[in-house]
Amino acid sequence: MKIRGILFDLDGTLIDTIDLIIKAFEHSFAVCLNKEMPRKELVKYFGLPLRSAMRNYVAEEQVEDLCSVYREFNLQHHDELIRPFAGVTETLTALQQRGIKMAIVTSKKVPMAKRGLQCMQLESYMDAVIGCDICEYHKPHPEPMEKALLALGLQAEECLCIGDSPFDLQSGQAAGCYGTAAVRYTSFDWQQMLQEGKPDYILETLTDLIPIVDDLNNKN
Repeated sequence: MKIRGILFDLDGTLIDTIDLIIKAFEHSFAVCLNKEMPRKELVKYFGLPLRSAMRNYVAEEQVEDLCSVYREFNLQHHDELIRPFAGVTETLTALQQRGIKMAIVTSKKVPMAKRGLQCMQLESYMDAVIGCDICEYHKPHPEPMEKALLALGLQAEECLCIGDSPFDLQSGQAAGCYGTAAVRYTSFDWQQMLQEGKPDYILETLTDLIPIVDDLNNKN
């Protein structure tokens, strides 16, 4: 097989956490700064680790307070606010049946990523979970993807990288992945996604991934 592995982002790609993330950001700014932030400003830095995202909004001395309030809200409301995306279970089942190895590469910490997978009953599909707490560098740096490749025992040219932000795709490209795919249901500005992420494939729904993998693996 040409494609033997898939490296998935989690939030916004396999699990709909947009409502949770937006509400957690809004709560943090309201509590710490008594300030409202427009949604278009909040989604700009989706896909980055929390601290890195917060540094785009406030001075360094305010980052820890914002992150603390954000995490408290996230822990309290995580399970009730996350939702499944259509076609995810169907797609992961089909890939697993084809012998494709799969990993999560996320800017979340591993325990919270695993919690989300468990809530959506997706943990059994994943052979590895790589989070920001086990990486020195973060997306768009290649290190998270490289750690996933090592965990799967695969070469970059045997894998596709799937995500909802340019940072996901840039990380996969920097790691040397065979190709990258952007999900069309991203909350990111789509033109920014195309210009900065430069995806090889576009997935209207995740099920679009199945024929792509089949086509690549059936080529002589």
